[in-house]
Amino acid sequence: MKKIQFIILAFLAISPVFAQQNLIALQSVKETPEERKPSKPESNHEQFVFKVYNTSDMPKGEIDPHFLGDEIASKWTVVNELYLRKGEVSVGFSTSYTETVKPSVFNAVYRLNNHFKRAVNKGLIQREEAQKQFSWILDCAVAIFHCDETGKFETALMKVKDPEQIIQLFNSVRIEKI
Repeated sequence: MKKIQFIILAFLAISPVFAQQNLIALQSVKETPEERKPSKPESNHEQFVFKVYNTSDMPKGEIDPHFLGDEIASKWTVVNELYLRKGEVSVGFSTSYTETVKPSVFNAVYRLNNHFKRAVNKGLIQREEAQKQFSWILDCAVAIFHCDETGKFETALMKVKDPEQIIQLFNSVRIEKI
């Protein structure tokens, strides 16, 4: 009986090593280190077109104030309502949960919100210019939410981290209202 327990414990201790080796073996060997590095987005050449129906973009809930004004506050609330789904949990300690739809887009918009706040506070950008740029980004986020084929754009967003590159990527978006 003790031999069987010892064999089972030995197998359980060794199995993660084999699993790790199998995962390494499954990775493509053809990639060079240069191909594994994230490249700059091809947004300078590629334009992303999103076709959407004309939708009502009025928030359902209460509008929280925004540092860029009432119009941006309304759009920011709509983006939060679209991308963050909240639900109730009946089991466990927590009574609610939040699910993010298209997290790469939402995280990029959230990052740009913080970027514009810092830039306006430091005087690096005029408030009116920040309003204009962030308004377009929020309009793009709403349009992207309503489109199904956003994979290329989301992949491009995941490759960039610099706020200026994210802004360039959103500036390469064209929205066609149907």
